[in-house]
Amino acid sequence: MIAIGLGQGGCNIVRLMGSNPSVKGICLDGGSGLPLCASHEEYEQSVPPLSRKLRLGKEQNIWVVLSGAGKVSGAILAILEQLKERRVRVAYIYPDSFFLSKTQTIQNKVVYSVLQEYARSGLIDSLYLFSNKSITEFTGEPSISSLYDDTNSTISNFILNLEWFENAQPVIGNLHEPKEISRIRTVSVGKINSDEENLFFPIDDVTESAYYYSVSSDDKENERNLLTNIRERVTLYKEREIECSFGLWENESDVSFYYSIKYTHFIQKEVT
Repeated sequence: MIAIGLGQGGCNIVRLMGSNPSVKGICLDGGSGLPLCASHEEYEQSVPPLSRKLRLGKEQNIWVVLSGAGKVSGAILAILEQLKERRVRVAYIYPDSFFLSKTQTIQNKVVYSVLQEYARSGLIDSLYLFSNKSITEFTGEPSISSLYDDTNSTISNFILNLEWFENAQPVIGNLHEPKEISRIRTVSVGKINSDEENLFFPIDDVTESAYYYSVSSDDKENERNLLTNIRERVTLYKEREIECSFGLWENESDVSFYYSIKYTHFIQKEVT
């Protein structure tokens, strides 16, 4: 897998991912792989050919990670154009509006809207939405010096876990193939014996859901209510006529948890 970080926020997450030997991390920012520009519009018009910088080889599995608030996010469409022959998933970090200037608010709105249209039209494989504000609500308020550390780790851990799930056979369960149009997505995380799901983004109009259970060997052997809890959760979605499935994998830690990918094809509103 190749992970490309665009801008400071995206690069910070990709650096965390790069600690995994299966990931090749690449950072693009003004003055690093991209020319240093004065505006969002100038970045859009100034992206050079990136084949030498990226050195993608035959790798088809690409993640691009960015936040829309920075000026450098204006480069995203020109970068995606150079990746169009590959499977590209975009992780978009929606910034907390409290910290944005008027210009940053406009930049975020533009990139957020355009990437959703790109996803709906199939120009990228999928768009995963993450909200700094939503993630902070369940990770806890950070100190100023570590403002985005927990958010960055949360997003990095999800992408790395998803990569592992996709390359390992589940112990039990069978994940469904999402509909072709279900390209706008987010994620939730939870504990196996809790009804609480923590959403990474306040997504509306969910049309499909897939649960990825990562279970310790101890819980796999001794947790008698596990399948009952999974069945109840999946059934609840199906009763609402939402396609839902699950897979369960055994991990090597003593912690059990799940992720759930929420799918939709509906354009998502701006987050306050």
